[in-house]
Amino acid sequence: MEYRMKGGMPGMPGMPQLPPTAHLIPLVIGGGLVFFGVALFFNEWLLRWIVAGILVFVGLLLTMLGLRLKRMLG
Repeated sequence: MEYRMKGGMPGMPGMPQLPPTAHLIPLVIGGGLVFFGVALFFNEWLLRWIVAGILVFVGLLLTMLGLRLKRMLG
């Protein structure tokens, strides 16, 4: 697929043309966020599980980083 530059003065680049399906990205993300918000209205425990999962994931990443640094430093 070829994208041409629109506008601008001769010798200067213009604005890149958007792909024809660019509108799908915010539509899908927005619909997903609406669905997620409705799910949180009916399942408040879902928020606790999500926050706990994020904290466990960040903790595991930091632990793995610490172990790698320990191995790198000897």
